[in-house]
Parts: sequence; structure tokens; C-alpha cells
Amino acid sequence: MRASIVWWSTISGVLLGLFIDATLIGVALLLSAIVPGGPGRLEHRWLTVAGVVVLVAILVAMTVLGYLEGQLKAS
Repeated sequence: MRASIVWWSTISGVLLGLFIDATLIGVALLLSAIVPGGPGRLEHRWLTVAGVVVLVAILVAMTVLGYLEGQLKAS
């Protein structure tokens, strides 16, 4: 029983991280369509790498928070 609580809380953290990442990507796409000349300035490799690192960090943080929530619920 305890393991299933931790497991489902971790999975919900992953899903929340994916939803946040998808929202941030959507906002970035909307802003790139609205701001004139924006996409031309955003074609730098370091900016792409930084964006991917931020998206992965959000996913990992939400996963860890979900795991910790499951541990708290199970205790």
C-alpha cells in the first residue's frame, strides 16, 4: 500500500512537470509569433541549450516534489 502511494504521487509529479513544460513551450511559441524579429534573435545555440536545461529541471523538480509528497502521505 505504501509503495503504491509513493508511486502514484511520483507519477502525478511527472505529469504536472510535463503540463508545465507544455505550457511554457506554448507561451514561448505565442510570444515568438507576436514579437517582431524575436525568432531571429532566439536562434543561438546557448539559448536553446539553456531552454532545454530549464525544461528538464522543471520536470525533475516536479518529480522529486511528487515523490516527497508520496513519502509524506505514506508516513
